[in-house]
Amino acid sequence: MKLLRPLLSVGLALAFLAPAVAQASTPLAGVPTQIRRGFFTEMDLGTFFTTGGDPGVSNAQVYVQLGLGYDVLTIDDHFLAVGAGFSLGTSAGSCFGTTQPPAGTSADSTATCFNAATGDALSANWTAQTFEGTVLYGYQVVPRLMVTARALGGVGFIEPMAFADTTNPVPLLGGGIGLEYATQFDHFSLGLDAAMKYFLGPNVSGFAIAPRVKYTF
Repeated sequence: MKLLRPLLSVGLALAFLAPAVAQASTPLAGVPTQIRRGFFTEMDLGTFFTTGGDPGVSNAQVYVQLGLGYDVLTIDDHFLAVGAGFSLGTSAGSCFGTTQPPAGTSADSTATCFNAATGDALSANWTAQTFEGTVLYGYQVVPRLMVTARALGGVGFIEPMAFADTTNPVPLLGGGIGLEYATQFDHFSLGLDAAMKYFLGPNVSGFAIAPRVKYTF
């Protein structure tokens, strides 16, 4: 249930985008718009959540990603691109330490998240700012529609700190899959991405699901 509201928001966003894509599929003057390849920018806006804390899955929060890239190779229906990006993703309501009720209160009271080794408080709500490099492979399954797979690596800055024995920056690795449709609007592509980011050290996984808008120059 924690993920229902953000996922519904993503679904509504796609519902609004779908009519525009359908309308754009009619070529102007009967001539299909050429698919552009080369330097591009992209933006994802969706939802982010983490796993591994207490109670297991965090509350889903807003996710934003901005990126730049370049299509380096095109062979028939196969495409390869490299890029760099910045993202913001928030984990809420999940403790990655030890939880217990405040002293002198009942077990039903709101629990406090803390480092069991030092007794220091840990935040159950935190934001990861990440800087990533990516390699993306795309395969065109039908004209204008690609299935994509992406590998990523970089660093994250977690504020406030939510993990014991961890300091910024935190290395991360990850990957994802997606769909990308080259619309008949010149320069524009629409997509849907699902990505996993694994923060090394605290060994925590974050997941992002987001519609994507891409502009190729």
